[in-house]
Amino acid sequence: MTAASIPASAACDYAEYLDGKTVAPQQGDYYLGPGGTPAEAPGRWIGNADALARTGATPGRVEALDLRALMAGRRPGEPESFLRVAGPNGTRAAGIDVTFSAPKSLSIAWALADPVQRREIEQAHHAAVERAVDYLRERVELSARWDPASRRSRPVRAAHLHTAEFLHTTARGVGASAPDPQIHSHVIITSAERDDGRLTAIRSRPLLRSAREGGAFYRAELAQQLRELGYEIVAAGQDGRYFRIAGISTEAEQAFSKRAAEVQQAARQFRADHGREPERGELRALALRTRSDKHPHTRHELDETWIATAAPHGLTRQHVAALRDGEPADAPDRTAGWRAAVELAVTAKRAVFDERELRTVALEQAAGYGLAPRAALASTDNLRAAGRVLDLADGQMTTALVREAETQIEMSFRTMSADASRHVSDRDREAGIAIVEQRLAAALSIEQRAAVASITGAGRAALLIGPAGTGKGVVIDAAAHSERAAGRDVYGVAVAGRTAQRLGESAPALASRVKTIDGFIASVEHGRTPLGENATVYVDEAGMADTNRLHRLTELVQERGGAIVAIGDPRQLPAIGAGGMFERLAGTVPTVELHEVHRASDPAELAAWSAMRDGNAETALDYYRAHGHVHLSDTRTEAAEQAAQAYDRLAAEHGHDRVALMSDASNIEIDHLNLRIQALRRARNELSNDRVAHPAGHHLHAGDRIIWTQPMAVPGAARVENGHRGQIVDIDQAAGGFVVALDGDGRQVTVASGRLDIVRLGYATHVVREQGATVRRSVVITGGWQTSQETAYVESTRATHGVDWHIARDDLDGDHDADRVSHLARRMSTSRAQTPSLASELIDHRRASGDPHQALHIERLAAAVAEPALDTMRDRTPGLEP
Repeated sequence: MTAASIPASAACDYAEYLDGKTVAPQQGDYYLGPGGTPAEAPGRWIGNADALARTGATPGRVEALDLRALMAGRRPGEPESFLRVAGPNGTRAAGIDVTFSAPKSLSIAWALADPVQRREIEQAHHAAVERAVDYLRERVELSARWDPASRRSRPVRAAHLHTAEFLHTTARGVGASAPDPQIHSHVIITSAERDDGRLTAIRSRPLLRSAREGGAFYRAELAQQLRELGYEIVAAGQDGRYFRIAGISTEAEQAFSKRAAEVQQAARQFRADHGREPERGELRALALRTRSDKHPHTRHELDETWIATAAPHGLTRQHVAALRDGEPADAPDRTAGWRAAVELAVTAKRAVFDERELRTVALEQAAGYGLAPRAALASTDNLRAAGRVLDLADGQMTTALVREAETQIEMSFRTMSADASRHVSDRDREAGIAIVEQRLAAALSIEQRAAVASITGAGRAALLIGPAGTGKGVVIDAAAHSERAAGRDVYGVAVAGRTAQRLGESAPALASRVKTIDGFIASVEHGRTPLGENATVYVDEAGMADTNRLHRLTELVQERGGAIVAIGDPRQLPAIGAGGMFERLAGTVPTVELHEVHRASDPAELAAWSAMRDGNAETALDYYRAHGHVHLSDTRTEAAEQAAQAYDRLAAEHGHDRVALMSDASNIEIDHLNLRIQALRRARNELSNDRVAHPAGHHLHAGDRIIWTQPMAVPGAARVENGHRGQIVDIDQAAGGFVVALDGDGRQVTVASGRLDIVRLGYATHVVREQGATVRRSVVITGGWQTSQETAYVESTRATHGVDWHIARDDLDGDHDADRVSHLARRMSTSRAQTPSLASELIDHRRASGDPHQALHIERLAAAVAEPALDTMRDRTPGLEP
């Protein structure tokens, strides 16, 4: 589900567009329209017919004049009679366009079905849309009422919504080629009726915030409708949030999306070549240039085109008709699997969550596990009653799985820190420090020596905290050399493979003994890596370690009698999954913090770094603006172009491996940046004409920079880790592969033609990949909703000689640049750090009279139900790397 506000100025055009889709071309219903799409069915009003009639509109089929009138806030047929008051600016918002899209597999089934089966699918979709809209009405405060006491408008739920649904069965036409089948409905919510009978505009923000929940309800209801028709439904997507029809392959889905993908790729290449988005006429020209010579003109030809597209994938009308017999009549109850999936998914990103997140996840998992949406929502109470979802005192929730994992991490660190069995003598410590000082040809600072002494102390657990650039790697190297001098084994681990490699580079004592956390655990459990009382494990960037991984590692080290040292900075990027334990552990076990920054020497810039770290971005931006390092463009596309040009100039001066180009936005933006820089280099003939086709639709040339997105095994040598970069030095056009010289040691490895999907262009990267890196200069595009205190701090501290910020005005509020920069400062000062559930006490319902979950949410019950479930959590950890 997506939602977009319709401004008053666009109401007429919007209504005409939707109504125009229902009008057949002059040749008649048999022919396709100018965009190659068929005429669609007329719109229909959904919701309470009496409430609609009170507005003066006619229930049933949507009449264009009725829709235009309601979007304008008027009573149909009475141009001077307004149904709702104008807003502060004197205009009336036209409404909200909520779009519900069916899974691609269902759209394919519809495209190949006979008329009867098509109507069944459409009716299932209609029912799901109508019930999802009603659910949003019940759940979301879409209206408002003036409160005289507080002199403020208070949000309230609507009694009724005035809603028109327009069913479209194809994607937007591209040129005159056959459109892809895509069942979706535009649902126009024009206004709401309160329980007192007054009509109001729709509050857009709460609806936009509830888009994920509403989409999940729609999919769960649609899946239920299809099961009742006999279709077998299977979970889809990496986290099972979506579903698909069994019997229609992903290859078929891709084939029916190929045309749109071709035009999207042509548009991406246009932006790469020109540094801007194509205009409407240019986009039309791209569509015409990439279309096939033959394109359908009639409905029959369109159906025949779809049948021909499906044939190579074994899909026929008969096959699709038989899909209605796919769901077994005696399908087993999968509620237990749904419960386990919800417990894992609801804390996939954070340790704590609210009621809406629990409802959303429950609905998302319902489609794949065969639960009707209302049944899934009711079952969330059972999760709480059974103590599997726990209420916290601050109003948030957590799961027993996460609560127990956090508790065990904390207990393990405290127990190990109190165990004085690890022994590193002063003599061994001085020997280790001497090795590092000889390598650096410089003495360690007083605080660095004190840090080495602290983390090699008698206890088996310690923390090292240091802001960016304080020389944590030097301290780790000296500590590891000290332990080796004492005859101990040392290992280095991190969440990401490239981070682990960087640990080995900054601390040569660990150089050949670094792994990912997953890889290290697997290696120990399979007997390939010895871990015993004589070993210490150094965990770099421990703040990025999610609770599950840190729990498994801590448990393993404690069981084997080893020691653990966690290193990081809680002000830098947090864990992607549930996390926050690194900061919580600080101070509860021996903890030492570094303060002296060595990466930069300008005191004013160091002050800006410190201000950014402390969440005082306004002070930091004052410094960067005064020195000409903040660059504003009107649009995000223009800001990206300026960032790409700046990086291109700096890379030519300093080398690509010494300049970082970072974004905190999506992979789409990073792809655009990479393709643009590649185009700039091609224009200067810096890249060879030898090239291979990449699965993403572009080409890789000899001379291109690439980055690995998955680990790659290398026979007889160390594997290439996720995040490692290099330069293509030779293309084997016959075989379709290439040779890459890796950054760092220059080792050359071959990427075979069948593995091209594990690399991508590597000029620009997400800020997450740059944590722990040090470069000479950096270029950043930021300022959108993803910007946070943590991303801004990491972005500001990667370079030894300065950072340039590229910002889009349309990402920020304000009429003047000073206002926009203030908005940017607020975003850069907003922390998105992970919070562990242990930061809040559990509610003890034994003291809460009248509570339906009385006596259930207590610490001892959490431990009781969590222990067996933790085994499941371990077994289902994604991304375990041997």
